[in-house]
Formats: sequence, C-alpha cells, structure tokens
Amino acid sequence: MQSKTGLGAGARRVAREARRRLDLARQPSPRPAPVGPARRPKPPRTAILVVNGFDRRGRWGDFNADEAREYPWIDLCLQQIERHSRGTSYEVLVWDNTWLPEHREMIERHPRVRRFEPSEPGTDVRHGASLDLLVRKVRPRTQFIITLDTDSFPIRDGWIENLTGRLTDDALVAGVWRDEMLPRKPAFIHPCCLAIRKQTLHELGAKFLVGSGADVAHNVTLAVEEAGARASKLRRSNQFNAHFLMGAVYGDLIYHQGAGSRAPTFSARTDSDHDEAVRLALRDAAFKDLDGLVDALAGNVDPATVPGLTSPALH
Repeated sequence: MQSKTGLGAGARRVAREARRRLDLARQPSPRPAPVGPARRPKPPRTAILVVNGFDRRGRWGDFNADEAREYPWIDLCLQQIERHSRGTSYEVLVWDNTWLPEHREMIERHPRVRRFEPSEPGTDVRHGASLDLLVRKVRPRTQFIITLDTDSFPIRDGWIENLTGRLTDDALVAGVWRDEMLPRKPAFIHPCCLAIRKQTLHELGAKFLVGSGADVAHNVTLAVEEAGARASKLRRSNQFNAHFLMGAVYGDLIYHQGAGSRAPTFSARTDSDHDEAVRLALRDAAFKDLDGLVDALAGNVDPATVPGLTSPALH
C-alpha cells in the first residue's frame, strides 16, 4: 500500500504540470512577420524567337503537314535549346503558324516556352512579320533577342553567352553570316541565328519583315551598317559539305538544315531533284543521330559513317 506522502507528492507533480500547460496557453501568440509586396521574378535575360511553319504556301512550295508531323523540326529545335542552355536565363517565344494539334502539344510540353498563333484559325503570318510580332511579346526588362529557324539550333553549350558576348559598342548584331548566295543575293546575318540587344533593335527601328530588303532580317543588317557599326559573323565551318547551303554548321556553334519545312528551292540555280535527295538524306540523319551528323559535317568523323550522306546519287 502506498503512503499518504507518496500520493500527495504525485498529485502535486500533476498539478504543477497542469498549471504550466495552462500558463503557456494563456501567453499571447507571436505576431506574424509583416508581409511585404511579393517579389516579381526576374525577367529572362534572353528571349529566343522561333517561327514554326511559316512556309505554308507561296514561292517555296506548299507546307507539307504530313511531313511536319513525322519530322517535327520545332520539337528538335526546342530539345537542343534545352540541352545546351542549362544554367542560362532565357525563355523561348514560338509563333506557331501550323495549326497542327500535334505541334501545339509538343511546343507546350517544353518548359520556358510561350506559344502564340494567328488570331484567325487556319491563317498564317509570313516569317518576317511573325518575328516582328514576337518582338512585341518580349518581356520589358529582357536584354537580348536571338532568332532561330525551326531547323536551326545550338550544337554546344554556352551558345547564348557566345552570341550575346559578341555584341559590343561597335558590333550591334551577331549570328550566322549567310553568304552562300553571293553574288545573286547580298550577304547578311540570317534569321536562322541572329542575336541583337532589344534596345539596339528598337533604336535602329529595324524590322524583320522583308520590306525593301533581299530577305527576312536583311534590313536589320542594313540598319546596322547604315549606323556605322558592324556585324559579328558566324561563318560556315563545315569540313564536309553535302550541299552548298543545306546541312550547314556555323562557327561550330549552330546547325542549320536549310529548307527544313519547305521545298528545297533556292535563289541560286540548282538541280531540284538533287537538292531534294540531299534534303531527305540530311533530314533523316538529323532525326536519327544529330550528333553523328554534326560530327561528320564538322570533320570529326568520316562522313561515310552517316547512312546515305556520301551516296553517289548526292554527288
């Protein structure tokens, strides 16, 4: 049998614990920390502009919707941007003229992408005009603009820093130097890879629309030259050429298929059957093993290792 003293001591301990819990409950709750205005996320430093399906009809031939579904250059382009832009502040703006549900799903599946389309279903906006519309969608505090074609994309890391680092007080535009058409067409920084400061583009008042220029974005290069500045040029760096224009590597930085989403019709006089055979060989190689194709074009491996690339029918 427990003693009365023991019972009293236990009761006192229970009473003390109960009072302690009661005192804690009576204490005023700490005031919540003041909530300031929510911080707006920093805008992307670079906006990458891409027009999808701009050649639905016209001088380059009708847009091939079936081929676009089977060989979606836009998806490959966005994959390559993601692959080689890790750790970089950027976003991609796509103007989608295709009206293909499959392409819409592909585009919206990629992170950091904002997609736009014409206001009227089934219509399209030409390439230069589409780029001008995308420029207006760039966020206010974004510093740089880079344009790509759907069939042009980076092939190594640091490509954004390489391009934006070329822009100085006297070099106002940088990118792919398209001189393969000389003398039939003037050389200029081509929209398959063109980098410029957003402020510079505004100050020059230049548009991507063809207008009085020779091609899309030609007026940007003209405006830079008229301002007494220069272009920083990524020149064609192929060690192996399957074609004078298609399947190009520029500055070991950018790959451009050329005629990826249109018929291979060029301003220069060429054999259309031969051009189509080369286009198909390059397309198939790009979608099967892009790295292997680029290595062959850059001279890192024997071009014969790429199926069809050295076929007698292409040469």
